[in-house]
Amino acid sequence: MSEATITADISAIKSQLETEISKYQAEIYLRQAKIHALDVFGDSDTVESWLIEKNPALDGIAPAALLDSAAGLEQVIDLVNAIRHGVYM
Repeated sequence: MSEATITADISAIKSQLETEISKYQAEIYLRQAKIHALDVFGDSDTVESWLIEKNPALDGIAPAALLDSAAGLEQVIDLVNAIRHGVYM
């Protein structure tokens, strides 16, 4: 096996692992958002609907669409907290 082949294989494996880690992290962010939202909305059906509806407070983006990054999770949690405290309805 040539060095170029080994390098390409390592690169492919690294890319695959990064993709899997990203998916896993996004799932963690989604679960965290659901926990925060459940405390405010009271039931999981309402939370599920809220997460997929476009939200004007998020520039028309659905909260779930932001949950692929820590910054997006922070935005969603900030919005949930604003709703909790009656700052945004």
